[in-house]
Amino acid sequence: MGITNTNMEKERAELIKKIYELGFEVGVKSHSEIGWVLREYNTLVENARKLGIKSPESYYQDGKIKGKASRDKPSEAKEKKADIVKNVTFSEIKNETGEIQDFEVLQLQRKPRLNELPNLVKQTGHAEVPRLLKGFKSPISFLFGHRKKS
Repeated sequence: MGITNTNMEKERAELIKKIYELGFEVGVKSHSEIGWVLREYNTLVENARKLGIKSPESYYQDGKIKGKASRDKPSEAKEKKADIVKNVTFSEIKNETGEIQDFEVLQLQRKPRLNELPNLVKQTGHAEVPRLLKGFKSPISFLFGHRKKS
């Protein structure tokens, strides 16, 4: 009889843990409580009531509240990662041969100046009118400043 009680206690503890983890996940990831969450919640609560667990909803709500709190609180791992990224300020990198090359990643991330267009907005060569369609320009007329006839 002692063996079945320990198995029953293990099942109860495992089920309580699953209910709490479901609530925690819903709290952290802001899942809506319809669809798969509702189906999972209903099956877990039904199984908990069969095992005689009183108020399984409280474990779910507790997990959900703690999940929201952990989502709102900045994580230490995120802070460490941000510190690592902030501390990296290389201006040059040595390649395998030992030559120094400019580190262009920071150049790509810089903001355009006041009158400077970003590279994505600048017109590419493929969008311009081809020289062939502009017509033939005599180098002499260019040198002497002759005007085109209208």
